[in-house]
Amino acid sequence: MFIAIEGCIGSGKTTLVQLLAKRIKAKALLEATKKHPFIKDFYLKPQDYAFQTEMNFILIHSHQLQKATQANWFDGIVISDFLFDKDFLFASLTLHKPLEINLFQKTFNFLKNKIPEPDLVIYLKAPVEFLYERIRKRGRDFEKNIPFNYVKNLNKKYDHYFNSFSKNRLISFDATNLDWSKNEYANKKMIINNVAKKIEVKLKAQKIY
Repeated sequence: MFIAIEGCIGSGKTTLVQLLAKRIKAKALLEATKKHPFIKDFYLKPQDYAFQTEMNFILIHSHQLQKATQANWFDGIVISDFLFDKDFLFASLTLHKPLEINLFQKTFNFLKNKIPEPDLVIYLKAPVEFLYERIRKRGRDFEKNIPFNYVKNLNKKYDHYFNSFSKNRLISFDATNLDWSKNEYANKKMIINNVAKKIEVKLKAQKIY
Protein backbone atom coordinates (compact mmCIF):
# COMPACT_ATOMS: atom_id res chain seq x y z
CA MET A 1 0.00 0.00 0.00
CA PHE A 2 1.40 3.34 -1.09
CA ILE A 3 0.18 6.67 0.34
CA ALA A 4 1.57 10.03 -0.80
CA ILE A 5 1.11 13.33 0.98
CA GLU A 6 1.27 16.45 -1.17
CA GLY A 7 0.82 20.17 -0.84
CA CYS A 8 2.53 23.41 -1.69
CA ILE A 9 5.84 24.41 -0.09
CA GLY A 10 5.35 24.95 3.64
CA SER A 11 2.15 22.91 3.99
CA GLY A 12 3.64 20.48 6.53
CA LYS A 13 4.08 17.33 4.43
CA THR A 14 7.22 15.91 6.01
CA THR A 15 6.12 16.31 9.62
CA LEU A 16 2.76 14.70 8.88
CA VAL A 17 4.43 11.76 7.09
CA GLN A 18 6.73 11.12 10.03
CA LEU A 19 3.87 11.21 12.54
CA LEU A 20 1.51 9.13 10.40
CA ALA A 21 4.17 6.53 9.62
CA LYS A 22 4.47 5.81 13.34
CA ARG A 23 0.68 5.78 13.76
CA ILE A 24 -0.06 3.32 10.91
CA LYS A 25 3.27 1.43 11.14
CA ALA A 26 4.49 2.41 7.68
CA LYS A 27 7.87 3.11 6.12
CA ALA A 28 8.44 6.85 5.61
CA LEU A 29 9.87 7.85 2.22
CA LEU A 30 11.11 11.43 2.54
CA GLU A 31 12.00 13.73 -0.33
CA ALA A 32 15.80 14.03 -0.71
CA THR A 33 15.78 17.79 -1.33
CA LYS A 34 19.19 18.28 0.28
CA LYS A 35 20.76 16.18 -2.48
CA HIS A 36 19.64 18.68 -5.13
CA PRO A 37 22.68 20.57 -6.52
CA PHE A 38 20.81 23.54 -8.02
CA ILE A 39 17.99 24.38 -5.63
CA LYS A 40 19.74 27.29 -3.89
CA ASP A 41 20.89 28.75 -7.20
CA PHE A 42 17.39 28.41 -8.60
CA TYR A 43 15.83 30.64 -5.95
CA LEU A 44 18.54 33.23 -6.54
CA LYS A 45 18.33 33.16 -10.36
CA PRO A 46 15.28 31.12 -11.42
CA GLN A 47 15.54 32.09 -15.08
CA ASP A 48 19.08 30.66 -15.26
CA TYR A 49 18.60 27.44 -13.34
CA ALA A 50 14.97 26.39 -13.94
CA PHE A 51 15.71 23.61 -16.43
CA GLN A 52 18.56 22.08 -14.42
CA THR A 53 16.44 22.28 -11.27
CA GLU A 54 13.35 20.59 -12.70
CA MET A 55 15.32 17.85 -14.47
CA ASN A 56 17.26 17.04 -11.33
CA PHE A 57 14.10 16.82 -9.28
CA ILE A 58 12.49 14.18 -11.51
CA LEU A 59 15.73 12.18 -11.50
CA ILE A 60 16.00 12.35 -7.70
CA HIS A 61 12.35 11.47 -7.12
CA SER A 62 12.25 8.63 -9.64
CA HIS A 63 15.48 7.21 -8.19
CA GLN A 64 14.00 7.26 -4.67
CA LEU A 65 10.84 5.45 -5.80
CA GLN A 66 12.70 2.90 -7.93
CA LYS A 67 15.15 2.19 -5.13
CA ALA A 68 12.28 1.68 -2.66
CA THR A 69 10.64 -0.69 -5.15
CA GLN A 70 13.83 -2.72 -5.56
CA ALA A 71 14.15 -2.94 -1.77
CA ASN A 72 10.60 -4.39 -1.63
CA TRP A 73 9.28 -1.49 0.43
CA PHE A 74 5.93 -1.66 -1.35
CA ASP A 75 5.30 -5.16 -0.06
CA GLY A 76 4.25 -3.32 3.10
CA ILE A 77 2.86 0.18 3.75
CA VAL A 78 4.82 3.17 2.42
CA ILE A 79 3.94 6.80 3.02
CA SER A 80 5.87 9.53 1.19
CA ASP A 81 6.03 13.30 1.43
CA PHE A 82 6.02 13.77 -2.34
CA LEU A 83 4.04 12.79 -5.41
CA PHE A 84 6.01 12.35 -8.62
CA ASP A 85 3.48 14.47 -10.51
CA LYS A 86 4.46 17.49 -8.39
CA ASP A 87 7.49 17.93 -10.62
CA PHE A 88 5.23 18.54 -13.60
CA LEU A 89 3.42 21.28 -11.64
CA PHE A 90 6.69 23.03 -10.78
CA ALA A 91 7.99 22.72 -14.34
CA SER A 92 4.77 24.13 -15.81
CA LEU A 93 5.43 27.24 -13.74
CA THR A 94 9.19 27.65 -14.28
CA LEU A 95 9.97 26.37 -17.80
CA HIS A 96 9.25 28.65 -20.75
CA LYS A 97 11.50 27.57 -23.61
CA PRO A 98 9.75 25.09 -25.97
CA LEU A 99 12.83 22.88 -26.34
CA GLU A 100 13.26 22.58 -22.56
CA ILE A 101 9.55 21.95 -22.01
CA ASN A 102 9.54 19.20 -24.63
CA LEU A 103 12.63 17.49 -23.20
CA PHE A 104 11.24 17.70 -19.67
CA GLN A 105 7.88 16.19 -20.72
CA LYS A 106 9.53 13.29 -22.53
CA THR A 107 11.80 12.52 -19.58
CA PHE A 108 8.94 12.88 -17.10
CA ASN A 109 6.69 10.49 -19.07
CA PHE A 110 9.49 7.95 -19.48
CA LEU A 111 10.30 7.90 -15.76
CA LYS A 112 6.66 7.95 -14.64
CA ASN A 113 6.10 4.61 -16.40
CA LYS A 114 8.80 3.04 -14.22
CA ILE A 115 7.55 4.01 -10.77
CA PRO A 116 4.56 2.95 -8.62
CA GLU A 117 1.36 4.99 -8.48
CA PRO A 118 0.04 5.75 -4.97
CA ASP A 119 -3.16 4.06 -3.84
CA LEU A 120 -4.09 7.21 -1.98
CA VAL A 121 -3.01 10.88 -1.99
CA ILE A 122 -3.57 13.33 0.86
CA TYR A 123 -3.61 16.93 -0.34
CA LEU A 124 -2.71 19.55 2.27
CA LYS A 125 -4.61 22.64 1.18
CA ALA A 126 -3.77 26.07 2.63
CA PRO A 127 -3.95 29.80 1.83
CA VAL A 128 -0.77 31.30 0.45
CA GLU A 129 -0.30 33.65 3.42
CA PHE A 130 -0.15 30.67 5.78
CA LEU A 131 2.33 28.84 3.52
CA TYR A 132 4.63 31.82 3.10
CA GLU A 133 4.71 32.47 6.85
CA ARG A 134 5.58 28.81 7.48
CA ILE A 135 8.40 29.00 4.93
CA ARG A 136 9.74 32.14 6.56
CA LYS A 137 9.57 30.69 10.08
CA ARG A 138 11.34 27.42 9.33
CA GLY A 139 14.32 29.39 8.05
CA ARG A 140 15.85 26.99 5.53
CA ASP A 141 18.81 28.67 3.90
CA PHE A 142 17.91 27.77 0.32
CA GLU A 143 14.32 29.03 0.80
CA LYS A 144 15.07 32.50 2.13
CA ASN A 145 14.89 34.07 -1.35
CA ILE A 146 11.57 32.52 -2.41
CA PRO A 147 9.30 35.31 -3.75
CA PHE A 148 5.75 35.53 -2.41
CA ASN A 149 4.31 35.50 -5.95
CA TYR A 150 6.13 32.26 -6.74
CA VAL A 151 4.45 30.54 -3.78
CA LYS A 152 1.12 32.13 -4.72
CA ASN A 153 1.27 30.90 -8.32
CA LEU A 154 2.49 27.46 -7.29
CA ASN A 155 -0.34 27.13 -4.78
CA LYS A 156 -2.81 27.89 -7.58
CA LYS A 157 -1.21 25.12 -9.67
CA TYR A 158 -1.70 22.68 -6.80
CA ASP A 159 -5.34 23.65 -6.31
CA HIS A 160 -6.09 23.32 -10.00
CA TYR A 161 -4.39 19.94 -10.24
CA PHE A 162 -6.17 18.41 -7.27
CA ASN A 163 -9.55 19.84 -8.26
CA SER A 164 -9.48 17.36 -11.16
CA PHE A 165 -7.74 14.52 -9.31
CA SER A 166 -9.60 11.22 -8.89
CA LYS A 167 -11.79 11.67 -5.81
CA ASN A 168 -11.62 7.93 -5.09
CA ARG A 169 -7.90 8.27 -4.39
CA LEU A 170 -7.88 11.69 -2.71
CA ILE A 171 -8.25 13.09 0.78
CA SER A 172 -8.14 16.89 1.08
CA PHE A 173 -7.03 18.22 4.46
CA ASP A 174 -6.82 21.77 5.80
CA ALA A 175 -3.08 22.31 6.39
CA THR A 176 -3.74 25.19 8.79
CA ASN A 177 -4.77 22.51 11.31
CA LEU A 178 -1.20 21.19 11.18
CA ASP A 179 0.38 24.24 12.78
CA TRP A 180 1.83 22.22 15.63
CA SER A 181 3.18 25.29 17.41
CA LYS A 182 -0.41 26.19 18.25
CA ASN A 183 -1.49 22.70 19.30
CA GLU A 184 -0.87 20.86 22.53
CA TYR A 185 0.09 17.18 22.43
CA ALA A 186 -3.51 16.02 22.88
CA ASN A 187 -4.64 18.03 19.85
CA LYS A 188 -1.74 16.72 17.78
CA LYS A 189 -2.65 13.14 18.64
CA MET A 190 -6.31 13.82 17.82
CA ILE A 191 -5.40 15.26 14.40
CA ILE A 192 -3.16 12.30 13.52
CA ASN A 193 -5.86 9.85 14.58
CA ASN A 194 -8.39 11.76 12.49
CA VAL A 195 -6.19 11.57 9.38
CA ALA A 196 -5.49 7.88 10.01
CA LYS A 197 -9.24 7.15 10.19
CA LYS A 198 -9.82 9.04 6.93
CA ILE A 199 -7.13 6.89 5.30
CA GLU A 200 -8.70 3.69 6.60
CA VAL A 201 -12.18 4.65 5.35
CA LYS A 202 -10.90 5.63 1.91
CA LEU A 203 -8.80 2.48 1.48
CA LYS A 204 -11.63 0.22 2.64
CA ALA A 205 -13.83 1.81 -0.02
CA GLN A 206 -11.18 0.79 -2.56
CA LYS A 207 -11.00 -2.69 -0.96
CA ILE A 208 -7.27 -2.18 -0.36
CA TYR A 209 -7.11 -1.99 3.42
